[in-house]
Amino acid sequence: MAIRPGRLLSLRSSIVVTLVYVLLTTFTVPFFMADTIGYAEAIAEHRFHDFGHLGWYWIGDVSSALLLPLTRRLVGPSLHVNITLTLVLLNWVTGLMSVLLMRSLVFRVTRREFAGYLAAFGLMLSQAFLNFTQTGASYIFGMAFLLLGLWVLIARDQQERRTFPVALVAGASLFVAVAVWFTYVFSVPAVLLAPSILFGFNKQRVTLAIQTGFIIGLLALTTFGAAGYSVGVRSIDDARKWVGDAAHGVRGMDGIPRAAFGIARSFIDTGNYGPMVKAYLSHDPYNAVSLGDLLRASLWKVALFYAFVAAIALNLLRSPEGRRVLALLAVNAAPVVGFAIMWQGAAIERYLLMYPVFFLAFGYSLANPGAIRLVQHLTVAFVAVMGAVNLGVMARPVQAAREQAVVDRISTLEPMLRPESIVALVTQLDEVWAFEWTFPFNRINVSNTLTAYHLIEPGTNRALVWREQFARAALAAWTRGGDVWVSTRVRSERPLREWRWVEGDDPVVKWKDVTSFFAPFELGPVVGGSDGFQRVEPSAHNRALLNASAAKGANR
Repeated sequence: MAIRPGRLLSLRSSIVVTLVYVLLTTFTVPFFMADTIGYAEAIAEHRFHDFGHLGWYWIGDVSSALLLPLTRRLVGPSLHVNITLTLVLLNWVTGLMSVLLMRSLVFRVTRREFAGYLAAFGLMLSQAFLNFTQTGASYIFGMAFLLLGLWVLIARDQQERRTFPVALVAGASLFVAVAVWFTYVFSVPAVLLAPSILFGFNKQRVTLAIQTGFIIGLLALTTFGAAGYSVGVRSIDDARKWVGDAAHGVRGMDGIPRAAFGIARSFIDTGNYGPMVKAYLSHDPYNAVSLGDLLRASLWKVALFYAFVAAIALNLLRSPEGRRVLALLAVNAAPVVGFAIMWQGAAIERYLLMYPVFFLAFGYSLANPGAIRLVQHLTVAFVAVMGAVNLGVMARPVQAAREQAVVDRISTLEPMLRPESIVALVTQLDEVWAFEWTFPFNRINVSNTLTAYHLIEPGTNRALVWREQFARAALAAWTRGGDVWVSTRVRSERPLREWRWVEGDDPVVKWKDVTSFFAPFELGPVVGGSDGFQRVEPSAHNRALLNASAAKGANR
């Protein structure tokens, strides 16, 4: 039977998009694995209580059990490493699903093949997508099902007179997105309203939106209700605490400046620009940053991004249909950006919630017959620049050099580590602490040789009690027969810029608090050079210091 031209076009387009996706993910690796290791460890220990990512644990548990015979051949017997690989594979597959849906969605709305291609390529090359599609975090998996729900609602618009079957598929898809990362709930209203905003309100579309919303609500109430009951939720206060615990003790880290830079960083890599902005805003006395420093660093990338957004908006405004797409983007962006301003606006994953509608808007701006040709070319040029910058950061040789630098730094220390030893670093931004989370398949991490501990987590409740927590961790390590090692940085008079410490980023803790705390301790010889490590001697003097700190925490 002959293949219809439309199906042949779709098949050819899917093959092209798939090949580009495979090439990009073959020659790049993520620079930031987010909470991948935390998810894997929780699944291995069957701790499925996190409200924010509830469904991700269940999906990861079932999938890792099914794939264990395969993954064990690739990464060995370690259960948490096998689960990590499973989570990465789930994201890679749903990342491919995302770009295929993106191409199809834009083509269905614009009827322009090139617009579908460029929207899919733009999605692939954006920093947050290219990074997280190769990690074990839940963000891309959720975005794929958000896109599926949007695709179903738009693709089936007016093709299926019976709205309930469409609502059932779309509602189930959107529920999966919310279940694996509850924050996707901020994108659901825009998706439900998409057919009405794009094509006009009528009874059928309103009915479809209501039915889809009802299905999402029913599934969410049933699933989260059962999960909450299983972890002891019996009252409104219990539910409030369960939901609140999903913030993991993060406090502050809000405001318009963080969100403004976070949105840009989500699309295009700005290097060490985040800490520079923080240092500028907090007037860091150790590593002062001027406005000129910001301009000479990566501010041009931020400016280019906002010029890109403005260019898309300008071209959308030039037709009634384009204005509808722009309205949909505004409906999507308002709750997403509003939430980011209130909480963790610098996190690049926060804006994945807007990606499906944003790249739909980008694709439509290219196909809009009333658009300004030069402005269209400029938006395509930005995507090319964005891709070049992000590929330059995530290229395998670049990340391999970064990985080797950490291995070199700990190479002298590694043979001296006992199974129960801990290595204390100042913050999570230290590459040694991040080593397991960034390169989980490295030999050192697979063998579980290094147990890193971070002293301070700025912007969280941990910063309030970091001394007491370290004291208890150190005493526990000694009790188990391990050693306690600390970075030589804890006795440095001032933090270097490359350490990414920002004085004032968290007003609760200052650099002098770190150095003054460790000044009285008896430490062994330096191992590993100037940026190395020292052993905290298990002497009576050190034990007394740690017991005193631990006691302060017990009395709070």
